Amino acid sequence: MLILSRKIGEDIVIKMDNKTIKIKLLENQMGHIKLGFDAPKEIKIYRGELYEEIAKENKSSINSSFDLVKEFKNAFSRGDKD
Repeated sequence: MLILSRKIGEDIVIKMDNKTIKIKLLENQMGHIKLGFDAPKEIKIYRGELYEEIAKENKSSINSSFDLVKEFKNAFSRGDKD
């Protein structure tokens, strides 16, 4: 993990695949910081806890889809007409 120190108003720039993400420290009050992000629209930016929840929901959705496919396959392999 890279750790950088920044003062209010200073930036961090991330360049990847000809895309630039600029992160600016906007405010630091009572242990809370505010960050500003300037990035192309196709780059999704999430808070960590929200990203984890999205990943969990996606995994659950994939598992449910596989279960439905298995049930469908089993129904046809048994010759059920329901």
